[in-house]
Amino acid sequence: MEIASNEAPATTIEHTDLEATTQAYRQPLRPKPQRIFSPSPAAAPITPPEPPEDPDEAREWARANPDAALAWMLNAPAGEKRDTVAEIACAQIAESDPARAVSLAERYSGGCSNLLENLVHRWAEQNEPAATAYALSKPSGEERDRLLGRVAFTRSKENPIEAAKLVAEWISPGEVQNEAAISVLHQWASRDPNAALAWAQMFLDDGLRARAVAEVENTFPTLPQ
Repeated sequence: MEIASNEAPATTIEHTDLEATTQAYRQPLRPKPQRIFSPSPAAAPITPPEPPEDPDEAREWARANPDAALAWMLNAPAGEKRDTVAEIACAQIAESDPARAVSLAERYSGGCSNLLENLVHRWAEQNEPAATAYALSKPSGEERDRLLGRVAFTRSKENPIEAAKLVAEWISPGEVQNEAAISVLHQWASRDPNAALAWAQMFLDDGLRARAVAEVENTFPTLPQ
């Protein structure tokens, strides 16, 4: 007696059928059609907004729009308006990157000496050696002397003796040196009035010496005689 199997009968694939099947898999794949996108037209450059003509309004505009002010300054022609915007833009940049602010001021501020002095002062507060090296790299003259005076003032807050040496050895004799010496004395007197007084009494010019001694005494009224 034959027992019927519950399993489904095996399917037999003829050799010719197998060849046809494998031949179908040997056919090269057809690349899928790709959608071709046409390149979008280049975006037109954005023109930075123009600052107001009035200098005071231009300064306020630059303070309120620092990014726009910098973008406009970098592309603006030389002139009074650019100098005005650069004054504010560079001062804002100096809060985080005074070295860059100094570089921009040299190029875009129209040679405004007060701005450069203020920026070097800020630089010296963050990196005094770098600010000193920059000031000393300038050609001899009043501009370098003024920059060194700002550096000396900053140095005097921590090391008045070295600041005094900077004033005496690197700043040319004259009004700029005198003012730098007085500013250093003011800081020195608050730390060591006796040493500051001793330096003041060494000044050769009678008028400057009297002024320097008075500066120390005014800063420290209870200085022992």
